[in-house]
Amino acid sequence: MLKITLDPGHGENANKGVLPDYYEGKRMFRLAEYLKAELEKYGIDAEMTKNRVSDDPTLSSRGNTAVKNGSEVFISLHSNAAGSEKACGVSSFYSVKLPESRELLTRLVDKVTAVMNKKTGVTYKRGVMTRTYQSGGREYDYYGVIRNSIGGDVRYSFIIEHGFHTNERECAFLLDDENLKDIARAEAEVIAEYFSLEAEENTENDESVYTVQKGDTLSKIASLYGLSVTSLAEYNAIENPNLIIVGQKIRIPKADEQTVQVGDIVRLKEGTVTYFPGGNPFSPWVKNYDYAVMKDSDSLGKPVYRGGDLCVLLGERVNRKTGERGGAIKSWCSVNYIDKVK
Repeated sequence: MLKITLDPGHGENANKGVLPDYYEGKRMFRLAEYLKAELEKYGIDAEMTKNRVSDDPTLSSRGNTAVKNGSEVFISLHSNAAGSEKACGVSSFYSVKLPESRELLTRLVDKVTAVMNKKTGVTYKRGVMTRTYQSGGREYDYYGVIRNSIGGDVRYSFIIEHGFHTNERECAFLLDDENLKDIARAEAEVIAEYFSLEAEENTENDESVYTVQKGDTLSKIASLYGLSVTSLAEYNAIENPNLIIVGQKIRIPKADEQTVQVGDIVRLKEGTVTYFPGGNPFSPWVKNYDYAVMKDSDSLGKPVYRGGDLCVLLGERVNRKTGERGGAIKSWCSVNYIDKVK
């Protein structure tokens, strides 16, 4: 089985973009989650260098993860930055120690560039490169994540810069989860084609299947697909949402079954402190109530996104014990941050 380590670059709030709510650490973590799910459709064993967006391992430990877990491929996911807002495009780096890996990286960059350019109109292929330095008469990879990933079974070690978060068009592209899903699907397709892998057959009704990995929770899997924990548990007949095991197959319903509707009663997930990614922290009392969903679109009937997440408008407060309703909170909230109660 092909094993791949995905490295979401930087810490959670690192490298703010030119648009509100963009942070490289947050968006690349989300991309890594989507890519992991896409790779697993081809039977690939995909592991991430961190299980939570708040984790921030060192450069050496990120690279070493691929060596220690026996990965053949290491990919560090990034977005780029420049002093000029005009700078744009996809650039990438591979290890000078692994020159034969350039072909796969070239295919990945070509595909990502095509996906992004279709919507941005400015994205182009900046290059597939190595970057090195000299020490003691020897040549070494400049980037620590690449340098520390070389060893063991690793044959491919890459950094991919998915456009510039200092460019308004590319930053806007990366803020949209649907665009990140498109990139993830494209990258997974390239890797599967390169290694001659076929997608595993889905179960009935065109649903997807997710294989539980170490560090996964049902809440994390639900968030990845824009579902509530309650609905995902019900769909899979899981009696205890807190009890899933590595290797377990989780069925993911079709997209038209994944909506939170007006009138649903929802609850903020454990660990949530803002209404949407990049938003300001809310007052502690907010989590003491459930809420009735008031709207799922704006006045023009269009979906509402905040921090790259699809949002619904939370309305009346609902007392969890009595069911009594109080005043409306009227705050847009990410569907990934709430669970459906009823």
